[in-house]
Amino acid sequence: MRVPISWLYEYVDLDQSPERLADTLTLGGLEVDAVHRPTAGTRGVRVVEVVEVGDVPGSDKLSLVQADDGEQVWEIVCGARNFTVGDRVPAALPGAVLPGGFEIGRKQLMGVTSNGMLASARELGVGDDHTGIWLLGPDAPVGADLTGWLDLDEAVLDIELTPDRGYGASLWGLARDLSALTGAELRIPELAGNPDGDPGIGVTIDEGSGCRRWDGRGIAGVSVRPSPALVQKRLALAGMRPISNVVDATNYAMLETGYPVHAYDTSLLTGDLVVRPAEPGETLTTLDGVARTLDGEDVVIADASGPIGLAGIMGGEATEINALTTDLYVEVAAWDPVKVLRTGRRHQLFTEARSRFERTVSAQWLPAGASRVNDLIVEWAGGTVVGGHDHHVIRDQRPKIALRSERIRSLLGIDVDADAQADLLRRIGCTVKGEGPERTVTPPPYRPDLTIEADLAEEVARLHGYDKITPTVPSTGRAGRRSPEDLAALAIRRALAGAGWTEALLYPFIADEDLAALGLSPDDPRRRTVKLVNPLSKEESVLRTTLLPGLLATVRRNVNRQQGDVALFETGHVFVPPSADHPAADSGTEGVSLPAEPDHLALVACGAFEVRRHDRSARQVDVADVLGAVEVIRHTVGADALSVERTTEMPFHPGRAARVSFGGTPVGVVGELHPRVCDAFEVPRRTVAAELRLDVIVAGGAALPTATVPSSLPSLRFDVAALVDADLDHATLRTAVAEAAGDRLTAIELFDVFAGEQLGEGKKSLAFSLVLDDPETQLTDAEEAAAIERIATAIERLGGEMRGGPARS
Repeated sequence: MRVPISWLYEYVDLDQSPERLADTLTLGGLEVDAVHRPTAGTRGVRVVEVVEVGDVPGSDKLSLVQADDGEQVWEIVCGARNFTVGDRVPAALPGAVLPGGFEIGRKQLMGVTSNGMLASARELGVGDDHTGIWLLGPDAPVGADLTGWLDLDEAVLDIELTPDRGYGASLWGLARDLSALTGAELRIPELAGNPDGDPGIGVTIDEGSGCRRWDGRGIAGVSVRPSPALVQKRLALAGMRPISNVVDATNYAMLETGYPVHAYDTSLLTGDLVVRPAEPGETLTTLDGVARTLDGEDVVIADASGPIGLAGIMGGEATEINALTTDLYVEVAAWDPVKVLRTGRRHQLFTEARSRFERTVSAQWLPAGASRVNDLIVEWAGGTVVGGHDHHVIRDQRPKIALRSERIRSLLGIDVDADAQADLLRRIGCTVKGEGPERTVTPPPYRPDLTIEADLAEEVARLHGYDKITPTVPSTGRAGRRSPEDLAALAIRRALAGAGWTEALLYPFIADEDLAALGLSPDDPRRRTVKLVNPLSKEESVLRTTLLPGLLATVRRNVNRQQGDVALFETGHVFVPPSADHPAADSGTEGVSLPAEPDHLALVACGAFEVRRHDRSARQVDVADVLGAVEVIRHTVGADALSVERTTEMPFHPGRAARVSFGGTPVGVVGELHPRVCDAFEVPRRTVAAELRLDVIVAGGAALPTATVPSSLPSLRFDVAALVDADLDHATLRTAVAEAAGDRLTAIELFDVFAGEQLGEGKKSLAFSLVLDDPETQLTDAEEAAAIERIATAIERLGGEMRGGPARS
């Protein structure tokens, strides 16, 4: 929010420099990003009155203006035509300087000498309007120096508001905070209450519209014209374009009070108003001239002709205030922040009104906003308030919060007693009841963000002064470090990256349709999703139960951009129904159930896994590459042998997928994706993927391999071959051989698999290379023979036999 300092100081008796004021607000929790002086350096610009407008010979676009500054009449050539005789405008006369150091002199145009220029608001640095000359209004003093009259050298604060501090989006809210932080006197004006009488327009508010309160007032006999120059300047410095006195009054009141306002030309209304959900497919042309097709979740203000406004966002073009408007219906309302947020996102509309309603506008002081805008309209545009009505549909309940002084002191680490805490909270308008260490606090109406004791602790801290709190680091008595599980997961990510896979970091949100596209049956636990209350979009409306949709969407995005060789992996939480394998997360609240959040690891690849080189062709990715990545993971954490078992489960191709286990413990599924899944996600056929239980793989931290100093003594190296049944998997045999070899085994590798008629039906031969080491003792043939004897016995237990004698490596 941009805040002109002179405007803010009207409501709080303070005289700090802009830089000191910025520090005060920032220390108070309202961060000031910058202090701007957009009009700094302007001098020599004077108020002149247009006394004659003629043509420039030979030009159909330029005008020759006679402008009186009270001392003499200046002849000035001008290209704009939005003014007439009698208007008072700014003139940069010869010798004047505009923002940026731009010096004005005399200039020949079409054979006529122009003594300076008439200036627009943008040329003077007070706004972005460059459509015409800035009309200063009939009260502007002719001959006055514009810089002094309008304080053009003033500073503007640029304040970054957090979502919980909606009151900071108003000058009155900032003034209240400054008064509480500094003790300065607050000078917010007294306002009249609701007027008696019929405003001339009725309103009906439907259930489900999200309208919490509606204050409507009728004003008759206004005269639409430009606003006073000071008002225009303030609005422009605050980032809003001045339009007319009526429209400017609504914006001015919104910036002051924090309550967005909308005014309707009653002559353009068709009957009474209805606040209701939109009918799907209805259209509304908003004030920005865009025809919008409405959604059934949008809320509209409508008359008998249809929608005339998008609730909490923007009004409609059909009832816009114009130069002929004389009678008004002025609406100030409070809306459901979630509905406003969703509607704004749906229509990609970000307005000043939306930014306030998203932060929750308190409905309790809403009539104050209505009274303020009425006063301003009557003051600037004339007219009479003929009546009003106030519909308080959903009454705000101000919470009563328990304040435990010892708890506050413990949280903040400061020595502020119970009485001092109560005094600090009273500064912002809280009502504090009770005595002693425990009291009851009722927040003021303008602070709907104060709901729990922790909020009060934050207020005590900032009002006491963050700069007065000594920073301390809490100690648990333990040295900080990563958990063994975290270290194992980190090692896996590094190993995969080193093996040619690229890590992706994706949002944990997907759509229910993504799970259907994976071919998961309706009774699959992964179809039971957690829906988001406030989704970013319909395509990201539920929490993911699998990592594959996000990775497949990323592959599609790359392939569509002609990057077809992709090998991605991701690690992260999935959110699945609690079960014996997936215990529920602790909500910390009795009766509240949360989904389980196990860690998964997924891989997806398509295209070439090995790119073309001068000495070889590109090699397309296949299931073996994904299995290779799984083996990298197993080796990284030192898990037991990898085994595979064929599976036909979706989303994988039947016959081209397998469940994988480490030492008999299932850890996930790998394979080629089903063609229907590839088509649904628009990725190439034969894309391969895997999804693994990372939490199972790293359970207990895993036995991460560590470097060992090689023995200086010669090692024993020999090969053994075993004749076994063909259905015995090599992992089982490998484990038996390794255990039989003993503790001195440092390496074992399967190097040959053979099956043939000479071995007999249903038989196969597996050959292993082994290395035995002892860093302290020279191993002899006797140790080798003993190891081989143990290995032969282990093979026999599996129903096999040793083939021949051992071979020296």
